Amino acid sequence: MKLAPTIVILGSLLTAGSIQAKWSRIPIIKEKPVNTISGPASNALLDSSSGIGRADSILSSDITASSTVSAGKSFVLINLGKPVLISSSSFVNDGIEGRATLSASADKNGWAVLEEKVFSAADRTVEFKFAGMQAKFVKLELALSKGGIIRSLQFFGAATDKGYAVKQSADGKGGKPADLINGLGGARVVYAAPKPANGLDTAITYNKFAFPESDEKYRTIIYDFGQLRILNEFASVHSPRPVRFEVFAFDNLPEKEDWRGRMAFDPSDFGNVAPVAVAEDTRGTGTLKAKPAKAVKTRYLALRWEPEFNPPDFQCTGAAEGNVVNIVTTNTVIVTNADGTKTVVTVTVGDAHGAGAATSNVTPENAGQMIAQGTATSSDTTVVVTQTFAAGVDPTAPGATPISSTTTTGTSTVTVTTQSDGTVVTTSESRTVDTTTGTVVTTAVTETKAPDGTTTTTVNQTSTDANGNTTTTADGTNTTTSTTNTTTTNGDGNLAGGSSPSPSGNGSTSANVTNTISTAATSP
Repeated sequence: MKLAPTIVILGSLLTAGSIQAKWSRIPIIKEKPVNTISGPASNALLDSSSGIGRADSILSSDITASSTVSAGKSFVLINLGKPVLISSSSFVNDGIEGRATLSASADKNGWAVLEEKVFSAADRTVEFKFAGMQAKFVKLELALSKGGIIRSLQFFGAATDKGYAVKQSADGKGGKPADLINGLGGARVVYAAPKPANGLDTAITYNKFAFPESDEKYRTIIYDFGQLRILNEFASVHSPRPVRFEVFAFDNLPEKEDWRGRMAFDPSDFGNVAPVAVAEDTRGTGTLKAKPAKAVKTRYLALRWEPEFNPPDFQCTGAAEGNVVNIVTTNTVIVTNADGTKTVVTVTVGDAHGAGAATSNVTPENAGQMIAQGTATSSDTTVVVTQTFAAGVDPTAPGATPISSTTTTGTSTVTVTTQSDGTVVTTSESRTVDTTTGTVVTTAVTETKAPDGTTTTTVNQTSTDANGNTTTTADGTNTTTSTTNTTTTNGDGNLAGGSSPSPSGNGSTSANVTNTISTAATSP
């Protein structure tokens, strides 16, 4: 009979151990569906509505934006801008009760009912799932016995974030606000604890988490943006419970291999950094925003919710806002220069999350950020080709030959230049990052082939440490050592941000006032 207390103690120890156990990394998904009716890449417009206040908020990328709905009948009709394949939809419910009908049409004349839902005020999320349908117009009709608020209306289908690159301004202040978690920002969930009750695949694909009842104090999601991002504000839509919300940023995520050889994260590492933003929903309204003291520059972001009490389940969606200057897709741009030459820039956006890091000009503030950005660049398959054609040559003509061509893929750049005497100079440049010190090593191999067939090869290597100190060697011999920067700004718990150049890689070419730019081809 004395075994019972022992069993209880052992059970308690096992429970405590599981709470503190390291988390296993979630595999990165290549493509993530994006909401068809909001975000910088959306063509959707509000066509008409009735009985809905602040109906424009339905198209907002701000997940906390709300629209009021009174008891009775109401509707909102959205023009998607072009025929789009849709297969699911949802909205967040704040207190409304009744029936919702979702319909679609190609021309606003004939309507097909996709699904009807009867729900109560206790249903936090109302979801529609149906067979995929091509539609240009969608309509949400509500017949309510109790009014309230709806927010975060979403439509998912064939549209994903593959083939896009997001560009921010140098200081993160230019452009327009956009949600870089729930849109084209490249964010991928790499850790979620405890395990979501609504299924891991569904949770990480749509960034909608339903955490189960748990002894754990926090509900945590860690994101990898794929490259450095500059973030200005954070938001949460969650179960209407009092909750404390904390945001953490990591210069380089402190992961280690577990006994199975898989990458793992120790939640005790949160004790080594201070949150970059904190907010509390003391009244349990189900929404909040958190503003950092200054812009946050990071690749890895963690959102943590601490509910006041342990509900049967805790639903939440997080957001991170940053200003976006441009959304880049596969694109060809032709620039006519002042001297009559033409420059053709072709960008083919890769399939890595956060694609576009290959030509990003972000300047990391410390070794950790340098490593994070270096690994992002090396994994990016975005290809940027820049060709220059002599004056009078039509670049679009069959057989047109450039006088110089540069191709950049990930950390490698190859430049081929043909000189007037027929000499061909080929320079191959590659970059690697020391994962211990953050030092960037750039190796350039130059091959010069003369018209008589004579070939000369030279090798130059440049090392730049985290402080900006540069060492250059030629053909294996140290020839020059210089200090380009002796003052650095460290992240101080990853709080620094908003002061460095931002992602580029959009294939655009800067030209002076006498240059002209034309777009030769664009893919949607």
